[in-house]
Amino acid sequence: MDRLRADDRFILNPRFVSAMAALAVLIFLGACGSLWLDAKDGGDAAFWWPNGLILSALLLNRRNKWPVIFGIGYVTNVLAHLYMHDTVFLSLTLTACDMLEVAIASYPFAHITRDAVRFSRPRELARLCLVGGILGPAISAVFAVAIFQMQSPAPRNFGLHWFFSNTLGTIIVTPIVLSLLDGEVAALFRRNRLLELTGLLVLLYLLPLAIFRYTHLPIFFTVFPPLLLLVVRLGMGGGVVGVCGIAAFCIMVVAKGGGAVVHGFELSWQKQVFLVQVLLASAVLCVALVAVVLNERRLLEQAARKSEQLYRLLAENSRDIIVLTDLEHRREYLSPAVQWMMGWDPKELLGGTYQKNIVHPDDIPAMTATLEALKAGEPSKTLSYRCRKKDGEYIWMEANISLYCDRITGEPIGYVNVVRNISERKAAEEKLQDAYLALEALASVDALTGTANRRQFDESLSQEWRRAARTGSPLSLLLLDVDHFKLYNDFYGHLQGDNCLRQIARVALDLIQRPGDLVGRFGGEEFAIILPETSCEAAVGLAERIRSLVAEQGVVHAGSQHGLVTVSIGCSTINPEPYTNQNLLIEAADQALYEAKRNGRNRVVNAVESSGQTLNAE
Repeated sequence: MDRLRADDRFILNPRFVSAMAALAVLIFLGACGSLWLDAKDGGDAAFWWPNGLILSALLLNRRNKWPVIFGIGYVTNVLAHLYMHDTVFLSLTLTACDMLEVAIASYPFAHITRDAVRFSRPRELARLCLVGGILGPAISAVFAVAIFQMQSPAPRNFGLHWFFSNTLGTIIVTPIVLSLLDGEVAALFRRNRLLELTGLLVLLYLLPLAIFRYTHLPIFFTVFPPLLLLVVRLGMGGGVVGVCGIAAFCIMVVAKGGGAVVHGFELSWQKQVFLVQVLLASAVLCVALVAVVLNERRLLEQAARKSEQLYRLLAENSRDIIVLTDLEHRREYLSPAVQWMMGWDPKELLGGTYQKNIVHPDDIPAMTATLEALKAGEPSKTLSYRCRKKDGEYIWMEANISLYCDRITGEPIGYVNVVRNISERKAAEEKLQDAYLALEALASVDALTGTANRRQFDESLSQEWRRAARTGSPLSLLLLDVDHFKLYNDFYGHLQGDNCLRQIARVALDLIQRPGDLVGRFGGEEFAIILPETSCEAAVGLAERIRSLVAEQGVVHAGSQHGLVTVSIGCSTINPEPYTNQNLLIEAADQALYEAKRNGRNRVVNAVESSGQTLNAE
């Protein structure tokens, strides 16, 4: 029989026409044989394979040709009924029941008929068994019994005989025809597989020979082990060839009156044929079920291989280093990028941990904390650390680390670490940080004198005021003013005035050495000096030294009564209280500075002396 699938668009294609002619002949002969057997021995059902043939033809062709196939099936079946002397009414109506059954069985496959239907796929096998093997025959049996009752009483167990014969015929014929015409079987007869096929078939056919010819025991199941071996080795096509051979052999032996069925049960010939069909249907289902398992395994293996190839391709061509470790941090895989990036051969690092020779010792605690956080439930972490190259140089790396789990149990089994070189980025960040610090320094330094500017002075004084309030320590402030500086500027010019301010700032900066002390330009020719944890006496002593050193510079000032550049200094010391304002300290120092100027300049005045009382922040 030629392959029924026709890829051409036109119904009257010669190939399709010849295939339909062959189908009509097979349906007619099968229907006539079934009706002849069914008419003997009280109407016991023997077999009904035409529906399986029609269903196979439908599944091998596109839906636009289904009406032709249904028409050929219906007409051929009607002719067979009439040829076997059924009435016109029964011929037309019972054939309609058969066509209804075929339509029900084919419906689940209607949307996939463009591709080959293989019953080694789970869904297709389930659809065949449930819809084509159970639902369709059951519905058609109900209608057939009702129709038969309309003309005359139906034969004994007519509905059951209809259901079982149609079920067995569909399950046996449909998978076999599809496998025979889909190229699976033809592939088995290639030279490289022919020897294996022959050996397995010989083993398979020796068992039916023993079972059906010489034994009186119903040990039919012994044909299944070699049949399943045939499926495992050669696939669905090999199993179909085996079933076909068993069918031909069994039918031939039973037709001659031999076999365990005859000797063991003394059944009628028709019932023996029925039992043979049960054996064949069981064999077909076993073949299909094993093919399903093998096909699913093959698909899983293909998917796994494809996935592995894809991941390996990505890993081996990625410029990032991919590292897999177990939960004990032992490396199980490193991508090839580790060689060109760090000089290590991946094999040299397998089995080692991050604590040994790779991660910089200072970064090991951060790495350990990151891994522990992941183990505690965090999804992923990003960490920057230094990693040692094979030549001993450390480079900055950034790792994106996450847990990976067992696909079956879902339990964590290790870490996946994607690492990239960020040395250039790190260097750029350090340059940017240096530039920021330099800019910040410029923003807090007076450009002329090199002392802190007013903004920095205010921030530092506020910070030291709060600290002194917490610790209960004294905080001192010196306000320094250049005497007659406006006259100096007018007489010597602004450039000399700037030099004068720089010299005075240098004197103060040289004397102020403690980290917490601060010299700042308060405004114009005024300077302010913050002295944390400094008593009144110590502050006054420091102020006196500054005044003396400025005078010792010997900078000529014709506009001053002293003939030199001198300074006046106001000093204040306060023990701050919480929630008070640092302006108290500034106001006290400013008042002391005013007293120094009013009393002849070039002197130091303490705020306590000027007010005649002890200063405390209230």
